[in-house]
Amino acid sequence: MAERAGVSTATASRALNGRGELAEHTRATVVAAAAELDFRPSRSARSLRTRRTSTVGLLVPSVAHTFYASLIKGAQAYLHDAGYRLILVDSGVEAESMAAAIETLRDHEVDGILISSTPFGAARFNRLLGNTPCVFLDEVVPGAGSGSVAIENAKGVALLVEHVAWHGHRRIAFLGGPANNTASAERLGGFRSAMAERGLEVAPELCPSCEWSIKSGFAAALEVLSLAERPTAIVTASAELALGALAATRSLKLTIPKDVALAMFDDRYFAPLLEPSITAIAYDDVDMGRRGAEMLIGVIRQPADSRHESRLDVKLVPRRSCGCSRELSADLDEVIG
Repeated sequence: MAERAGVSTATASRALNGRGELAEHTRATVVAAAAELDFRPSRSARSLRTRRTSTVGLLVPSVAHTFYASLIKGAQAYLHDAGYRLILVDSGVEAESMAAAIETLRDHEVDGILISSTPFGAARFNRLLGNTPCVFLDEVVPGAGSGSVAIENAKGVALLVEHVAWHGHRRIAFLGGPANNTASAERLGGFRSAMAERGLEVAPELCPSCEWSIKSGFAAALEVLSLAERPTAIVTASAELALGALAATRSLKLTIPKDVALAMFDDRYFAPLLEPSITAIAYDDVDMGRRGAEMLIGVIRQPADSRHESRLDVKLVPRRSCGCSRELSADLDEVIG
């Protein structure tokens, strides 16, 4: 390629890498020669020189889940523009599969890792990661990694409690996620704080913990709705739990929102299409992936001793499941424009 352009290999390298003072004609000649020969710089040779591979790993517990698909989309878009390739691993939720996934990415000598599931604590993460920069997505692990990007979880649940309380509900149930999960813990804390601020009782039997699944939400909702004094409103920590609660109300022949109101975290695409449409907390999950990738690349390029943390803001989207007056056509307009 240098021979085709009539320059030295050193000049060709400077032209393609944008380094050094070169005449515009010389740079243009080198670029044209590279295009004619379909020349691609060797990443392996570059990595030997820079000690970097220009690759980043991303671990998600399920690539099929719409939330994690959005994280991938946001991260990949930013990494592509930054000149990095993405290695995606569906790690599952088990501790040993996560550990194996991190080891695999380190064997591939990635420059950094994005992690969106935390089945163990900081000590083990630090052992596994070594000196590899890491940013957590939707999780916060104090003492591990270079930073995290999470949601304003407590604020989101507080908005849901405020909304159903505004509709007159006082006995409110909360279906939360697993206790060892950042989002779950923060959402439960937000629920307790919001209830306390309004002088409302948090009955232990109305706060069951669940797995992040429709099945678990169904079982928990059946439990609280079968109490002698059942709740008049249910707030859920995820869309899956809300779908389970919706199925439970139908199995008990209860009507939403007449018999029980329903509101959920996670405004998924199907929320306006359900009957009734479900009040939800919305946030930009694609932006979470983008922010995480941006944070990680920043740490890779300029390591720092301090950890970084970023929080995605949330907003309430009121719909008919809480009793808000809203035409069905308005719900459909959200989906079909």
